[in-house]
Amino acid sequence: MATHAHDPGDSISAAKQGGIAVAVITTVGGIIVAGLNLIGVFDKGAPASTTSAPTTISKPPQQTSPMGSMDKVEINAAGTEVTVTGSARKDVDSVAVMVGPRQSGGQYWASQASVFNQQWTVEVATDPRLPQPYTIDTRYHSVSGGAASESAFKFSFFQGTEPTPPPPPPANQIVNCAEQNGPNCFNGPGWGGPPSVYHSNQ
Repeated sequence: MATHAHDPGDSISAAKQGGIAVAVITTVGGIIVAGLNLIGVFDKGAPASTTSAPTTISKPPQQTSPMGSMDKVEINAAGTEVTVTGSARKDVDSVAVMVGPRQSGGQYWASQASVFNQQWTVEVATDPRLPQPYTIDTRYHSVSGGAASESAFKFSFFQGTEPTPPPPPPANQIVNCAEQNGPNCFNGPGWGGPPSVYHSNQ
């Protein structure tokens, strides 16, 4: 009976070929899985959103004023704009809104708008991500003059025997003052009434 001798080199060569085949299959499999992940085949759901949703506060609880009220506060998703809408007494012609406290660059962010048909909307631009807690302080300007300070009368001019109060300062002047000095800017003619104040942590 004939016997066949096996060349040891044949076994080594076969082992090498098997190892190479396993390596190729593993590599190709990894590429396929990576590709499928890339196109979302194994996606287990969309990643959680990192953006915030806008905030709306209807009828915010507030320190009340006989001159008007805040009816709604809206903060955009980025926290860079606060929109306050409200109503006012018939003799109120403009409204100033301060939002704070501000981290730097002043005490508050502020803006001013006119009143139409006893309704008003003021948009206040703020830094991103409004600090918490925050306060919204709303001031009302009355055309009837309100309480005027002694210094205001020094700038009054006369028509006949009746003193006439000076016109209110331009909107940008009162806003710039409010951003740096807050409530201290509302002592002039027409700004004498109490404010509406909302605290986010109340």
